[in-house]
Amino acid sequence: MKSRARKIWTAMTAVIAFSLSTAFAADTSIASFDLVSNVPTVFSVTAVGQPGDLDLTPNVTVNNRLIGLLKFKYNVNVASITIASSTLSGGPEAVSGAVYNFQGGFKVAVGAPCSSVDPTYNTPFVLTNAGTDVKSAGSATLATGVEESCAVTASWRGTNVALPLAGTYKMSVRITMISI
Repeated sequence: MKSRARKIWTAMTAVIAFSLSTAFAADTSIASFDLVSNVPTVFSVTAVGQPGDLDLTPNVTVNNRLIGLLKFKYNVNVASITIASSTLSGGPEAVSGAVYNFQGGFKVAVGAPCSSVDPTYNTPFVLTNAGTDVKSAGSATLATGVEESCAVTASWRGTNVALPLAGTYKMSVRITMISI
């Protein structure tokens, strides 16, 4: 009987020891914070014009007259920045459709430094209705966002006609920026 009691006592001790070891085992609890945020896309170009009239006197030469500022602000890569004329001739036209015949065309340039525009276009180039893509290689491979103001100038040489056709000559310079 003693051996049977001893076996029962050993079994009960083992059960109690197991229960106690399970009850006092280390508990684990895990908590975490998931943080997510988005940086919004910023993509804009704004034109700020400079007041002034075009001097259309025959044979006048105008070099790099400030016509406005382009204010760029973007944080996504740029596919193109196109500068174009609102008129078919690329230069100012009269409401009647008369084209002012510049000697060498109506030219624009984007002043340096301007990281958004390829330095090739710091030199005056003929403005066309189809437009010219002037974006720099760096604006298509951004490492950081861009916020800058760039001067736009115009250059022209007046007609060689002694008396150009009368009229109010006007045009708009359009800037179109498209992201990748």
